[in-house]
Amino acid sequence: MKKALVLGVGSAQVDIIRYLKSDDWWVIGCSYQNAGQGLKYVDQFELVDIQDHYGLEKLGRKEKIDLIYSIGSDLAMPTIARTASALGVPSFVSYETSSLLHNKILFRDFLTAHDISAIKYRGVRTRGDLDGWNCFPAIVKPSDNQGQRGVFLAGSVHDIDARFESTISLSRSGTLIIEEYLEGSEVSANAFVVDGEVLFCEVSDRLVFENFSGGIPKSHVLPTKTCADDMLFETKELVKRCIRALAIENGPVYFQIKLTSEGPRIIEVAPRLDGCHLWRLIKTVGGVDLLEASIKLLTGDRSVNLQMKEKAADYHLNFLFSPPEKEFRLMDHPAPIGVSCLEYYYNDGEIVRPVNGSLEKVGYYIEREK
Repeated sequence: MKKALVLGVGSAQVDIIRYLKSDDWWVIGCSYQNAGQGLKYVDQFELVDIQDHYGLEKLGRKEKIDLIYSIGSDLAMPTIARTASALGVPSFVSYETSSLLHNKILFRDFLTAHDISAIKYRGVRTRGDLDGWNCFPAIVKPSDNQGQRGVFLAGSVHDIDARFESTISLSRSGTLIIEEYLEGSEVSANAFVVDGEVLFCEVSDRLVFENFSGGIPKSHVLPTKTCADDMLFETKELVKRCIRALAIENGPVYFQIKLTSEGPRIIEVAPRLDGCHLWRLIKTVGGVDLLEASIKLLTGDRSVNLQMKEKAADYHLNFLFSPPEKEFRLMDHPAPIGVSCLEYYYNDGEIVRPVNGSLEKVGYYIEREK
């Protein structure tokens, strides 16, 4: 039997675990804790941290795995690349590329060096590193975390100073990045590369809560309503140019982009499927299954369908939310009647885990625009 090792057993990994199970894989899930919605789907669970390269290599050799993968997790990507190389199993990107994309400062340095999507930014380790920064408003982030953890909008150096310790504590390297705040609508771009050529690029609107400066998404809309004509062309060209510069030859690449008055600007890039189930939204609207394409290509099957059918309707992927540390109750989170997909991340009585610490996703649904 084919064996796959999936890093993480949280809600983001449920999609890939179920897909692999449907394709007759034996699925081993791992995490630093024995908790998550994916536990009820895996064939085997191992208590190994997803950043423990040596532990995962040992596990992979013992189980003779054929595949190691994860979706929606920046933390997992460098580990996957390193472990896959050690075990001789396939991987889409190198350890160096995945590590570059996981470090926001190094990635900004890379973009600047390649004259791609240049913005003002600065890496910060101490309060003294704030001296001379006068570009406000500014976005402040831990340089190497994910899921909008610790991200906030600052209007002054005083704002940064007030949250300095709590934010830098979320960085494994003890580093923050300050970036100029970009005005404009936000979009996602899901690209797919085969043998160095971008064969698929679909842009969707990413609607965020205005009262949460970390960019917490509340909904995704496909087809896009905000990115059209010249802006759509420029956005897709920016995606292709960035992928070429990164020398990514195969697999999915996810972009968060702001549409500014001066053109599209990159916010984040990840060499993976996103963590918002956009593959399912894309499949609903256009019939292309990026999850299936990822696993097929990763295992050497190039017969992937990347041709979108005509978009007959607009669809929304909407999230359900709860404050962290609150008991989840299904009755508090109803979805509209007639939705095409409805998933909850928690069972009744479970406590909502803090991720961004402000407003946590507890489920999602897809519906056709009325």
